[in-house]
Amino acid sequence: MLKGWKVVFSPKVGKTVSPKDICSLPLVSTNGLQIAQKGFSQKLKVIFIFITLSHNNMKKIIPLFLIICTFQAPAQSKSYDYAYSNKKGLCVYSLADKKETLIVMGHKGTDPCISADGAKLAYTANSPKGDRTIVVIDLNTKKKITLNVGSNNCYGPVWSPDGKWIACNVFNAQTSKWAIAVIDPGNNSPPKIVTKKLEDAFAPTWTADSKNIAVQNLYNVFVVDMTGNISNQYKVSDLTNTDGPSSSDKFVLAADRKKIVFSSEVNEDSDSDGPPSAVFVYDIAGKATIRLTPKGYFAGGVWVKNNKVLFTASRLKSTVQNIYTVDLDGKNLKILFPNCSDISARY
Repeated sequence: MLKGWKVVFSPKVGKTVSPKDICSLPLVSTNGLQIAQKGFSQKLKVIFIFITLSHNNMKKIIPLFLIICTFQAPAQSKSYDYAYSNKKGLCVYSLADKKETLIVMGHKGTDPCISADGAKLAYTANSPKGDRTIVVIDLNTKKKITLNVGSNNCYGPVWSPDGKWIACNVFNAQTSKWAIAVIDPGNNSPPKIVTKKLEDAFAPTWTADSKNIAVQNLYNVFVVDMTGNISNQYKVSDLTNTDGPSSSDKFVLAADRKKIVFSSEVNEDSDSDGPPSAVFVYDIAGKATIRLTPKGYFAGGVWVKNNKVLFTASRLKSTVQNIYTVDLDGKNLKILFPNCSDISARY
């Protein structure tokens, strides 16, 4: 540095700024030119800078070319609140912008389930050969992973509330029995069969703490932990005096574990090939069941979000399905998503 000379940096002609202003750019300069900004993409950019040296009314202008890095923040990850099926395929829905996004076209996928953080979707992928596998897709990067379930006949993935596991129905070809598998969504560990103590098991749902899974075998509801131990058991006949559930009917423990929400076939006229179905809630302590859906509907596919019950239903003799919401006490029944089915929601 020349003694007595004042140094002024100017990034473009006609504008004089201080060295402090220059250092306020997205650039860290300590010894020479050092760029350190973790997690950002970098782009090189050439900047023409004038250095003006002034001393005793004398000025020298020295032009410099500097190559620096500009930083561009990555696009913010987006999350969604619901996943469902409609005539277009599998879709997700964001409450923030009230927008639906198609993820899987047509009939290539079923059983959509949104992750707890709203950033991933698990679903059943159907192959032309008839195989059924579980696929997880990142809703931002669109990267897909086929989970190693150990069977080419599995369906109905359900995320745990903590986002660490996926439970699904899996068929054991050697025993010709259905079981419940728990899989790491990143394929970092082998699947676990958590219903080895049961003859058959269907329709897994998680407890709010992600430590237990409720399953049913048409006659009983079992609550099992990740090691397969049975902690609770409920007779279906105690929950309802109707015709009983099919293998697709879910039994969901409310967050406080004081109620069980479920769907089941009912002994009512339907003018169709099978009996209609309805949604119920069972009070465990009071041993009382109330019906949440009116007569004249096929209803099922229950999902519990806070104190709301979400489900799919259609009127008898109608092919139009809608997703409904109703309070746990049976009040405020209304359509949430028209012409849609197979609802899942962020916990």
